[in-house]
Amino acid sequence: MKPSMRVLLAGRDASQLAEMEKLMVSGTSHILSLRHISNGNSDPLYNLPEMPETLVFCLTGAWEEELRALDERPMARRPPTIVVGPENIAVMRMALRVGARDYFSFPMPEYDLRNSLNRIAEGLRADAGINNAKLTAVINAKGGSGASIIAATLAHSLVARIGQRVSLLDLDFQFGHLSSLFDLPPDGGLVDAIVRSDNMDAMALEGHMLKHKSGLHILGDTSQQLIVPGDIEEGQLKKLISVVQSGYDHVIADLPRQIDPVAGVVLESADVILLVVQQSIAHVQDARQMVRYLNTYLGIPPTRMKVVVNRWDKRLDLSFEDIRKSLEIEDICCIPNDFSKVAESANLGTPLLEFAPSSPVSRSIVNLAESLSGKKAESGQFGLGRVLRKLART
Repeated sequence: MKPSMRVLLAGRDASQLAEMEKLMVSGTSHILSLRHISNGNSDPLYNLPEMPETLVFCLTGAWEEELRALDERPMARRPPTIVVGPENIAVMRMALRVGARDYFSFPMPEYDLRNSLNRIAEGLRADAGINNAKLTAVINAKGGSGASIIAATLAHSLVARIGQRVSLLDLDFQFGHLSSLFDLPPDGGLVDAIVRSDNMDAMALEGHMLKHKSGLHILGDTSQQLIVPGDIEEGQLKKLISVVQSGYDHVIADLPRQIDPVAGVVLESADVILLVVQQSIAHVQDARQMVRYLNTYLGIPPTRMKVVVNRWDKRLDLSFEDIRKSLEIEDICCIPNDFSKVAESANLGTPLLEFAPSSPVSRSIVNLAESLSGKKAESGQFGLGRVLRKLART
């Protein structure tokens, strides 16, 4: 995951701060506060009631005085710092000498700044020993590719075959239907959980979840009102995702096919993004566009993306190698075509892994679950043998 942290943006130049604030609000998922230094003290951390987790310090022409003020504060009493200043080697050297983690000059390289902040955030969490669930986002690169079925079957596989504690998030606020794939009523409380996220913990969150007999927990929306992206507060969604991750081993998020601030919160935080396509030129073209959006606007490298080719048929002209070369993504898996079994499973509300456990589709998605979890799946057998194996582990 790319975790959020509290970032203070500080400096004397109000116009520079405004430009930086705009860049950081649109380009990162971190919690940003602003400090315009207008008094005589050049220390950006002077008299703060609460210390930020990271400081982004914008220098002016008085950079020597500003860096000296920062250096006078002991390293143990200041957060990791990124310095933004003029393109001047002397300023850069002094900034690094006083302990800056990174140095940037205008025009600001958004992608590099985002990566620098994310590296600091990951280091802070590693130092704190925080172990959050892995977050996998699943999204169609073209409408109707089958992302929801794959997300549901993957989540179920992680529970039933890998033995993980898993939450499945249905983040399509308008047309979500994942609960029906498990023959569960549409009683999830996603929107209510988002609204209450400030006072939510993992135990309280369980009250909003639908529970499948396999042990899978599902969180979706049941609001009778039309929910549009602007109705969802991004900061609250970030907090909710953090709470969900604190209570599970793995979180699978099924996203609608759109790039907006809500989807951006999830995609930017995801450890892995599964781009679901089908075996056609139109699907691959849309997937290329999706990869470009994720990389250019969210700073997500292709190494965090995995292409899932759904309804794969080796007899078709478009080959595995064609798709790999076109998308420039090495990590690709293929899910065979068995439309009739998948459709019947969905219509009955019986998870595919129960309805057709030995089908090529089920086996392929279990293999995907193994790849994402790094663990070997148990046999699909049920009954006394499985009970005895569980007892042997207790």
